Amino acid sequence: MKHIRLMTRIACGLLFTSLAQADTLYDQMGGEAKMRAISEEFTNAILADPRINFTFANTDLAKFKQLIFEQFCNLTGGPCKYTGRTMKESHDKLNVTNAQFNALAEDLYIAFERVHVPYHLQNKLMVLLAPMQKDIVKKHPAGPPQAAPKPGS
Repeated sequence: MKHIRLMTRIACGLLFTSLAQADTLYDQMGGEAKMRAISEEFTNAILADPRINFTFANTDLAKFKQLIFEQFCNLTGGPCKYTGRTMKESHDKLNVTNAQFNALAEDLYIAFERVHVPYHLQNKLMVLLAPMQKDIVKKHPAGPPQAAPKPGS
């Protein structure tokens, strides 16, 4: 009888632990509805941002939102498969600078705030996205492009 109670406690403990760990970041953030809302607001923030909106002038925005949704869903452990090109392939000809990458990150934080994603969850997704910087930012041989000197300087 003693062994049965012990086994029951162990089984309950294991079940509780596995249930506690079952929530993916995708689930913690709010699942599909929240991921779609983040994608929508992220796109809106980008388009309103003069630091980077010109980069998206010829972009199919419906496709962009879907790919962002897929990427966020996939990265956070959701049931989605990302169907887009690699970050390197899709940004290769864009000459993205660190300043532009940082502006994009700021726009994502704006989107998070607009859809009420808790800050600690925002940062968990940002940690998953950060390694993409190396494939997105173009390496400029002499550093990022500089403004032309003013006449007479």
